[in-house]
Amino acid sequence: MGKKSHKKSQAVAALESTTAPLLELKYDAPLFALAAHPTKPIIASGLANGYVFLTEYDPAKLSIYQYDTKSKIESLSKEERKKLDKKNQKFWKVYMISKNTEDDENLGIKQLWKTKRHKGSVRSICFNAEGDEIYTVGSDNVIKRADSMTGKVIKKCEIDSKVAITKILKSQTHPIIITGDEVGNVRVFNLDLKQTNIIQNVHEDAINDIVQLVHKSAYQFLSVGSTTLAVWDVRKEKANLTSENQEDEMLSCGFVDPTKGDTLICGMGEGIVTIWKHEKNHFSDQLSRVKVAKDESIDSVISTLQNDDCIWCGSSDGVVSKVNAKRGQVLETRVHSSIDEVSFLEIDYEYRLISAGMDKLKLWNNDEEDDEEDEEEDFSDSSDDGDDDSDEGDDDEFNGFSDKEEEKEADEDSDAWEDLGPASESEEKEQEEEESPKPKQSKKHKEKKEEDDEDEAPVSKKNKKQKLSTKQLRNLQKHEHGIRRFDDL
Repeated sequence: MGKKSHKKSQAVAALESTTAPLLELKYDAPLFALAAHPTKPIIASGLANGYVFLTEYDPAKLSIYQYDTKSKIESLSKEERKKLDKKNQKFWKVYMISKNTEDDENLGIKQLWKTKRHKGSVRSICFNAEGDEIYTVGSDNVIKRADSMTGKVIKKCEIDSKVAITKILKSQTHPIIITGDEVGNVRVFNLDLKQTNIIQNVHEDAINDIVQLVHKSAYQFLSVGSTTLAVWDVRKEKANLTSENQEDEMLSCGFVDPTKGDTLICGMGEGIVTIWKHEKNHFSDQLSRVKVAKDESIDSVISTLQNDDCIWCGSSDGVVSKVNAKRGQVLETRVHSSIDEVSFLEIDYEYRLISAGMDKLKLWNNDEEDDEEDEEEDFSDSSDDGDDDSDEGDDDEFNGFSDKEEEKEADEDSDAWEDLGPASESEEKEQEEEESPKPKQSKKHKEKKEEDDEDEAPVSKKNKKQKLSTKQLRNLQKHEHGIRRFDDL
């Protein structure tokens, strides 16, 4: 038994990512709701005391702070590092949010506004597709629609019910607002916050999550709650479909690719992720299962939005796992907290992961940003001069790369970019041909091939120099987070 547990711990350690957070937000009350702005570096936080905060951050300044702080810590002696470890020293920015929070202008962290929005706790928050409006609902059963940049309330209404609301969602395509409550009822509102419909008993217990079926119909939505999944139309009074009883609580759901909506993933109470496909059985039952966290629950799931068949899963042990839904494999893990569950997952406007529990929120670095930092470190280590000149001197040194070094950097950048997404059919075919056993060649044929390779060598070298770097390719692919999800409509 001891050997088995040792092997398991080694396997878990091997999956742990070296990616670090850019920013950690702490609060003076438990965090109950979270939403990321679709097109700007803004996070909306809703607390147990009814306060809502809109926090703006500067990723570039936070990245510089992280790099400088990490370099200073690494330059210390072992004894000095041990002292910092005892103080729980972190090389990313930790920022406290409270009623008396002051802006950190050096790092570009700013409170756009803060307000006591609800009498009880804030239960759920969401933005519209453009991000210019924000919607909140509290335990006081009041819905408020407000301007996201000023916080000024545009409309509000009180739901005539003693049952608490658990979820609010704004349709990304139509003027429809959806709420789910603790007894499984769905209410539909227009932008004036007038109730237009109620669908009762969609689930036997609380509605835990809701997603829109934008690929199918603007009026159809999907929800999970208790031990079932349900599909319903906001214009009707009954659910269109209810899945088979899964005999396990369904806590979260989301599409691997929200624009296609072909593969749905659901987080379950027993630490697994279930895979669902409408084209196979119309969401009547799960098709496969991926084991993610034994003896834990999958409280939150979200797509990476990177067209890589991957999702992020937040579990009750404070770990975030990256899962390839197509292969059914856990690729990496990140530790959010050792004492709290990962109740919320979001993706910011530049596809950075945001994880949060009741005690704190973490904005994570992108893997690409980490790769760039590693490249800078490798370059500084291989520098011949070894002097500490100004930034201008560093630029001159960079321009002094030899042809071989440029070719090597181009190859590395190209490989890094190709790994960001799934290969096309032609690329997969080429890869299969390369991996398949090749027939033996005669000596004469080999000599002819070597001559051909020598003739083509200068051309391939020229092509290598013309390859774009990872950063250049990423700049060509810039897009808005909110638009990417629904660019096919």
